[in-house]
Amino acid sequence: MEYRGPMLVVKDMERSKAFYRKILEVDIVSDFGENVTFNGGLSLQTEESWIRFTGCDKEVFNYQNNTVEFYFEAKDFDGFIERTKGEELEFLRDVATMPWGQQVACFYDPDKHVIQVGEDLTVMVKRLAADGLTVNELGEKTFLGKEIVENMLNS
Repeated sequence: MEYRGPMLVVKDMERSKAFYRKILEVDIVSDFGENVTFNGGLSLQTEESWIRFTGCDKEVFNYQNNTVEFYFEAKDFDGFIERTKGEELEFLRDVATMPWGQQVACFYDPDKHVIQVGEDLTVMVKRLAADGLTVNELGEKTFLGKEIVENMLNS
């Protein structure tokens, strides 16, 4: 058996495809109309087809359940944030810096699935190193360990 990635049920496929392509800059790998797969393994399925496949009633759907998030990383996190300023995104909170130093943004997609975009970890390590943290300090702060930090700094 091989895991292929998550599949999100969506109300409006065209709106969702546009959101994921524009905001998260993912490419469509396959598009079967009612089912779309993006690079990275994330798939979308229309609500109507999901009801047909599962036999579930529409009333059992629970959008905005806030119990799962879909995580992406951006090499240019500041550029990503700047690019989203003109978009109608509903953020769960302001952009935050996690205790390990990574900047993150958390918002909803059009169907209220939670999306988190974090700063690429290698970029974060290099930024923190530029701020004066030593390799040992970076290993401790980021929980990555000295060896991984050294590899990131040399990449």
